[in-house]
Amino acid sequence: MTNQIFSEAEEKQPLSPAHHNSGRDRNLVAEVPESVVSDQSRWQFPPEEDEREVALEVPEMDGEQSEVGEPEEPDVAPSKGFRWTTMLAGVGIGVAATLAGVHLIAGKSARPAVTAPAAAQQATAQTVTVAAVESAEVAQTLEATGTVAAYDLLPVLPQSNGLQIKQVLVKEGDAVEKGQVMAVLDDSVLRSQIAAAVAKVESANSTVEQAQAQVQQAQSTQQETEAGVAQAVAGVEKAVAELAQVKTGVNQAKAGVEQAKAGVNQAKAGIASAQAKLAQAQREVNRTQNLAAQGVISQQDLEKRKTERETAVQDVNKTKADLNKAVEEQNKAAEEVRSAQAKVVNAEANISTARAALLSARAKVNTAAATVSSARANVGNNAASVRSNNAQVQQLQTQLEQTIVRAPDSGIVSERIGRVGDVSSGSQKLFSIIRGNKLELQLKVPETQVSQVRPGTAVSITSDSDKRIKLSGTVREISPLVDPQNRQATVKIDLPASEFLRSGMFLRASISTATAQGLKVPAKAILPQSDGSSIVYKLVGEDKVQAQSVVVGEITGGAVGDLTSAQVQIKKGLKSGDQVVVAGAGYLKDGDRVKVGSQ
Repeated sequence: MTNQIFSEAEEKQPLSPAHHNSGRDRNLVAEVPESVVSDQSRWQFPPEEDEREVALEVPEMDGEQSEVGEPEEPDVAPSKGFRWTTMLAGVGIGVAATLAGVHLIAGKSARPAVTAPAAAQQATAQTVTVAAVESAEVAQTLEATGTVAAYDLLPVLPQSNGLQIKQVLVKEGDAVEKGQVMAVLDDSVLRSQIAAAVAKVESANSTVEQAQAQVQQAQSTQQETEAGVAQAVAGVEKAVAELAQVKTGVNQAKAGVEQAKAGVNQAKAGIASAQAKLAQAQREVNRTQNLAAQGVISQQDLEKRKTERETAVQDVNKTKADLNKAVEEQNKAAEEVRSAQAKVVNAEANISTARAALLSARAKVNTAAATVSSARANVGNNAASVRSNNAQVQQLQTQLEQTIVRAPDSGIVSERIGRVGDVSSGSQKLFSIIRGNKLELQLKVPETQVSQVRPGTAVSITSDSDKRIKLSGTVREISPLVDPQNRQATVKIDLPASEFLRSGMFLRASISTATAQGLKVPAKAILPQSDGSSIVYKLVGEDKVQAQSVVVGEITGGAVGDLTSAQVQIKKGLKSGDQVVVAGAGYLKDGDRVKVGSQ
């Protein structure tokens, strides 16, 4: 039985030293490649309803045992996908059997030797590597199945009816580019009709050329009259500019009048103020004279009052002079206004004359334009005949082009219906093209779980029939309708390009629905037990390990058959920062002394 257990390992690394050395060389057993006891298949862990905490049982095997029994698998309810309890029961049995076989071999080889004390056997510590329990986001997934379908299936129909197919140039599975010729229809009748229509076009073109010569002659006369119109317009514009200029002068003159009036009013106000001051000064003189005669005030005060009166008289005279000057300026400004207004009248007369000349020139232009219009009408009549014939030619040429059936877009020919000799019909397709060779996965998701799916969510895709298919897609669209028969909605997944995909294939998908904060350890640190539980060896202190029962969840990373980079979610049994044994975990037992090596 031991030979059967180690047969796989012997292919990778011979274990002959373990079979020949005595019990004191027990450490050599630790050099067995970890692949002997590690799971070589992809793990997928059971949901929480399938998990249960199991009491830690690590069987100790002494060297006297001669047989190793295989523990029975626990009776665990089946769950979705691969589970610890169903997939790895054999692996757990293999681990226990391997350890038992190693101890059995070591025990049998050690019988002739002198038994060493227990303390001496534990003196040599096994070298292991450890990893810390990390806090990380753990993805929750939704499993579903579906069918591969074309993202956009383009029908290729003929554009001409009733024509026989002469050639079919592509077959199913061929890659085609946009505009590539896929089939050719019979075009012999169309080519003869095009030749007759071209002859009619050439005859109509000669008639058009004669009418165009008449148009050119009428256009030269029209150009001369238009030059007269341009000259008349220039005269009008000049007269209008002069009018605007003289109106500006009027406005300026009126502003001068208003300014002069303001000066007059200001001068009048100055006179009134000066006269009031003069009257006040005279009263002061009269009063001081009476007081001086009575000897009440001095002669000096009397003279001061007289001086103030003289000053007031001078102010009155000055303001009167300012008034006269302001009146003169007002009269001058009024004269300038009258002169500017006369110029306005003259400018308006010039504008009237220029406008009359413009009307006369425009009348001549209208006459010339009527002549041109008549000549152009002749050209138009003849050109209409040319266009009609050209349209017929273009129609026939379009029909001729439509005898070439082209690919509407790039993609893969998924279906060929048309055959040589068939008669084309606009309602019957000749080919089907998978546009851009782009495929999608149409998943069927129960209505109770549709709310967990979001567009843009990452999807892992696999196939039961082709293990090479391991793809990553993205949720593109969620159908707004639920099938009333099976209560499922369609979720469309964008698929990457792959040579292994075919329309109609059945695939499995795992959709990431949410993430939560949890704990993760390397997958190689997990040791599945025969009863369906799992343990890890936790480092206690610096050199001692303790077997710890754990409840595991989802596995992430790695690949099928390779757990080197995979990590496992720990739901229960560890805390962040704990150190667990990775390399060498399969050869330990609870309480062993170890030496932590570099990873």
